[in-house]
Amino acid sequence: MKKLLKWVISALYGLVMIEVIIMISPFAFYWYSLYAPALQGLHRWRATAWLEAFFLPHAVISTSRFLEFLRWDVGTYCFTLGLVAFLFCAVQLYGAKLLHRPVVCSWLYSRIRHPQYLSLAIAAFGLLTIWPRTIILILYLGMLFGYYWLARFEEKNEEAKHPEYAEYRRRTAMFIPGNPGGRLFRFFFGWIPNQRLAMTVSSLVMVGLVVGGGLLLRRYTIEHAAKAILPGEPIMAISIWPMPGQEIRQIVSTAIEDRRVQSALAKENDAVFTAHVLPANYGMTDMFRDPGGNHRMFTRLSPGRLKAVLGFLFACAVPHLRTRVMGSPEDHYTVIFSRVDEPGHPLMTVSRITDADAKMTPIVIADVSGSPPKLESVMIPPHRSFWGDITMPMF
Repeated sequence: MKKLLKWVISALYGLVMIEVIIMISPFAFYWYSLYAPALQGLHRWRATAWLEAFFLPHAVISTSRFLEFLRWDVGTYCFTLGLVAFLFCAVQLYGAKLLHRPVVCSWLYSRIRHPQYLSLAIAAFGLLTIWPRTIILILYLGMLFGYYWLARFEEKNEEAKHPEYAEYRRRTAMFIPGNPGGRLFRFFFGWIPNQRLAMTVSSLVMVGLVVGGGLLLRRYTIEHAAKAILPGEPIMAISIWPMPGQEIRQIVSTAIEDRRVQSALAKENDAVFTAHVLPANYGMTDMFRDPGGNHRMFTRLSPGRLKAVLGFLFACAVPHLRTRVMGSPEDHYTVIFSRVDEPGHPLMTVSRITDADAKMTPIVIADVSGSPPKLESVMIPPHRSFWGDITMPMF
């Protein structure tokens, strides 16, 4: 049972982190060739399509200080510190096993019994803020439940092997100093006489609170994104960087005035569209369109690629990370018009563009620059992003 639980938790942790890490790696195209069918399957039904939605900002800079602090500060530091703490604890724990020492109860282990699991949970939380799909949030919660049950299995084995572990367990918190989780559990669910029933009820309540909180954060994210409805057009314009609605409309209207843009949109049979206004140096354009060309994974290592990996692992130490990823506001923009669809609803309205089960497909791209804005070029892209026909973040 213990081995099975370890495999299940390892799989959950892998699913939490793999999409994030693969996204910034040269293997992304190949991973999504395997992963895409699962995501496409989720999007076939409204009952599951919402699982692909993003509940925190990823593609845009919001006007909320809380959201930006969570993403660029809390998230990056949690991932790095969690990873470093895990490695530190691993060296201490497995070093003691190699040297045949008794139960480890010094350093972090003197304050909590399972600092390794806590470190992994913190690191995974950091990854969750970087690539915040709702399904990853649910997997993350499942991983936390798994860590709890695995820790209980391990403690029973330790007590059987080392009787002194019972005293260590009595005086040391499980995951957080002071055991706030246990106190909250007793306060809210201590009235339930059956322990298993109390655990089940508390788990269900926790799932509901976390998923509900994620959906509320998504709504909060949408409310704090720079967007504007174009008068007389089935288009919601969304700016990567915050800017006044009138300026957003002016840039997008300049692109719509071109006949090639009008023709491409007209071919979509009364569809509704997003028009993302991207800075020319935006670092994640591939989420919205496929640039074409060959998709090849790196065949050799190089100092530059090693630097990129280290930059991701220690993102909190990378200067100007936000502008490197999000570009910088300037007078040269790429406007990507994407058709928006929902499963089972071929015709939508502009008011439903931000629904959790909405999915974008790139239709036409226009480059606009100058003040006042002028159209420079128009391109018809493949109807997919760099990673294929899967749901990508709208905000």
